[in-house]
Amino acid sequence: MPVAGGTLVACALGKEVAALRRHLEAECSFLVTGVGARRTRARLEKHFRAQAPSLFIFTGTAGQLDPALTMGQVVCPEAWCLKGGDCFPADAKLIARLRGLGWEIAGQGLTVSLPVVRARSRRKLHQRFGACICDMEAAAALEVAAAFRIPCLAPKVVSDTAASGLLAFWSHFDANLRALAEYLQRLLASVNPSTL
Repeated sequence: MPVAGGTLVACALGKEVAALRRHLEAECSFLVTGVGARRTRARLEKHFRAQAPSLFIFTGTAGQLDPALTMGQVVCPEAWCLKGGDCFPADAKLIARLRGLGWEIAGQGLTVSLPVVRARSRRKLHQRFGACICDMEAAAALEVAAAFRIPCLAPKVVSDTAASGLLAFWSHFDANLRALAEYLQRLLASVNPSTL
């Protein structure tokens, strides 16, 4: 497998990647995977076969499931799961290193096939799966990273809540992506891909 090394930051949406390119001052490459687990899986498999990074960060926006979370809060789950029960953990060595530096990496995210709009649906998913946030790609991204043995984390920024609904996604987009870029800036400063 060809190895490019360095850090790859990937998001489902081109607008997420564009915002992070503007705000994130770190040496890394960027990739847009497309929306949904199927597109993400296919795009990452193709990319990793051509050039595997030393560190992979799958990031972007996510919906709130845990009512304690607020708009613009960045969450880094320990694992991302599918509704069928399969779970894909972030890299254990990376988690241990970051926790040793005081980072909070805990709980799980849930990858779903459609956006979760209603407050009641969010509450049910939180109660049933214990997940704090949801998206449509991260479990697939972690699954592919594990298959290629690439250390990976999937932190996400809360882009919509039960109170805001999906309408807030674009109105808060810039502020949320700035908050995410600040988080990633600190995160990447805490890890050295060459030692992973």
